[in-house]
Amino acid sequence: MNSGLVPDCNERPPLRWLLLYLSVGACLSFLPHQAVADDFGEDWPRTEGYEEVGYFCGACHSLAIVKQQGLSRAHWDELFDWMIEEQDMPELEPEEREVFLDYLARHFNEDHRAK
Repeated sequence: MNSGLVPDCNERPPLRWLLLYLSVGACLSFLPHQAVADDFGEDWPRTEGYEEVGYFCGACHSLAIVKQQGLSRAHWDELFDWMIEEQDMPELEPEEREVFLDYLARHFNEDHRAK
């Protein structure tokens, strides 16, 4: 006799077990996305390059510093040179640097300073 708490392999599973299985699976499917959101914060724009820029910059300093800068593309480029020369930031490949500059100039320029 089965108490209903543990499914019997010889019986068809009750509907409640199927619903429980599906709801747990649905909840778990959202975990990776939530983990990424937690890494950068809700105010980190999710456009091309966001993960690369977020992880690279966040490895050395808070992303709050990035968000508050409000720099033009040219100033971001100068800041990269300074961080490479003075702060031992690893130099990016030219294609990577373009992705980073595009992202930063689009989202953290003079018109979009974090408040």
